[in-house]
Amino acid sequence: MQRRPHVGRPTGGRRAARRTPFFEHADSLRPVRVSVVLPTLNEQAYLRDCLDSLLAQDTDEIAEILVVDGGSTDATRSIAGRYDGVNPTVRVVDNPGVTAAAAMNVGLAAAENDVIVRADAHTLYAADYVRCSIESLERGAEWVGGPMRPVGTTSFGRAVAAVTTSPLGVGPGRFHYATEEQDVETVYLGAFDRRIVQAVGGYDAEHLQWAAEDQELAFRLRRAGHRIRLNPAIRSWYFPRQSPRALWRQYFNYGMCKASTLQKHRTLPYWRPLAPAALVAGLVASLLGAVGTRRPVLAVLPLAGYVTATSAVAVRLSSEEGVDPPRALLAVWICHISYGLGFWAGIRRILRGAPFDHRPPERARK
Repeated sequence: MQRRPHVGRPTGGRRAARRTPFFEHADSLRPVRVSVVLPTLNEQAYLRDCLDSLLAQDTDEIAEILVVDGGSTDATRSIAGRYDGVNPTVRVVDNPGVTAAAAMNVGLAAAENDVIVRADAHTLYAADYVRCSIESLERGAEWVGGPMRPVGTTSFGRAVAAVTTSPLGVGPGRFHYATEEQDVETVYLGAFDRRIVQAVGGYDAEHLQWAAEDQELAFRLRRAGHRIRLNPAIRSWYFPRQSPRALWRQYFNYGMCKASTLQKHRTLPYWRPLAPAALVAGLVASLLGAVGTRRPVLAVLPLAGYVTATSAVAVRLSSEEGVDPPRALLAVWICHISYGLGFWAGIRRILRGAPFDHRPPERARK
């Protein structure tokens, strides 16, 4: 099993606040105070390590860590409660809206500070994560973050990690694998001034129930003229889905939420999501053509071409990353096809006038 990354220990010391245009209170020469907002829902497998890495930061600028729980049915709540009971920095907050987008809005409203670090329970944070985030904000961007660095803990999870850090697996989104500081469309998690986020309406908990809330918010921020900056020095390690079923559900929701974003804005932040949607449409047309033609071999050529191309991708990833080729191939197929099917399922909902609310009926909005 792949070992979890070493995130370091605190080195101590308070850093003097800098005079920058970003922080209004920098002129008083007080240290920046940060609120970490951590949405949770059934995260018992990851929460302890996540909180430990946040509490091990090498800066004392973290004023509070808000664990915003959406009604977990496992031990998540009790784990967070134990931290809450012994560490005054950690505070558990209820999220009646269940989803991560709703949790972020609850956290923004409950936070005691304007500087927010958005966290995720599936993630470990380097000891200088918060400090590097603040330093990046002080250089002028309105939202900063690092690249997503996935770490698999199972054979399939390692294959997913390899696929989701390759343009061959997930396309050219730079926050997956960028190695140089640059302006980008979105970042993984990130840090920002809550006043800027609230000025554009906060997180969208209506249209985006289970995925893509960060990307849609980044789209609105960029439309409002704000900069989003990726800094590879902001280091964290994300634990991706460890089973085919969980990965399928995740990417299906990604696709569906892109359709919801299209409905809301009449456009997309970027048009890459149409690639898996077009792929699914092409594969379905290929299969239907094979049934309704006298030359089925010609009709299935697109399908054969896709299988051949993705098999080559899996072999390449296995040689570069040391993952099992069949598992890598399965991960590629799931990412592509479930995303495309999710997008078309979302389009179907739009055409039928059905709401994008996936929660249990007792938790859905009336």
